[in-house]
Amino acid sequence: MLMTSTKNLKTASRTMPSTSVQRPFRTCLPEEQFLLARDHEIQERHRYRGFELSFLPLNPATSQLMAMLGLECEQRLASLAQTAGHLQLGVGLEECEVHGVIPPEMRRQHFFVVNEDMAYQALNHALAAAHHSHQFYELLLKSCSTLELHVLLKEFVTQKKNACSILEEVQDSLRQLAG
Repeated sequence: MLMTSTKNLKTASRTMPSTSVQRPFRTCLPEEQFLLARDHEIQERHRYRGFELSFLPLNPATSQLMAMLGLECEQRLASLAQTAGHLQLGVGLEECEVHGVIPPEMRRQHFFVVNEDMAYQALNHALAAAHHSHQFYELLLKSCSTLELHVLLKEFVTQKKNACSILEEVQDSLRQLAG
């Protein structure tokens, strides 16, 4: 009898899904997701403004690209604020004070790119940050439970993927010019 009940237990455990053991359940409240996205975009905007300034002396075209990527961050911030307003979430998305969420060490990391080696290193840094941002939004999208935010985050993932592709192309062209 003990053998039969052990056999039934094994059979039952094979048929029961054990997703809670394999994959932890991750989710945030919609307000938290909006705040995470807002803070991330503020940091991204600050980073691209820094790169814009860094590339200005040596490569104005790359500086202009960084400025455009910074403007995309501002557009994403506006979209977040608009969507939060539409959902009547009082999360303070219209308050986008940069220094409130940027760590002091990040505010002081600006430098001027003065040669091709520095340009390549700065582009590597920008590309790594862009890939991180893309992954951040993919994770946020996977944990999203609000339809309106899901649509917005899906658009952000596409934009971040495109930014990575553009920065990779710039990096490749710089490598070809140097090589």
